[in-house]
Amino acid sequence: MADIGWARSRGDRAEGQGLRRGAWYRVVEDTAKDYVVVDVHHVEIRVEKKDLDIRGERPKAWSVVRQPHLVCPGCAARAVVPEGMKDAKCNECGRAFPIDWKDSS
Repeated sequence: MADIGWARSRGDRAEGQGLRRGAWYRVVEDTAKDYVVVDVHHVEIRVEKKDLDIRGERPKAWSVVRQPHLVCPGCAARAVVPEGMKDAKCNECGRAFPIDWKDSS
């Protein structure tokens, strides 16, 4: 199945629907209306577009949740690393990604 896009919570409203801060979720349906449907652990959830950051491609860098807490772009595992590191290897999936420090969500 081709990816429609990726979305993450822009605030407390989307987090109240089960999205974790900083984690990106696959968009499974993008309607002409004011919401999209995202896959949250194999459950499809309808979330208003205004409560999400939406992009076309899966992110390729760690998301900074609260410095120094990070979210892996590969598997959405959480990690804590010293501030200023350029990249980090995920303990869960074993892949390494750059850290996007300017991307604190």
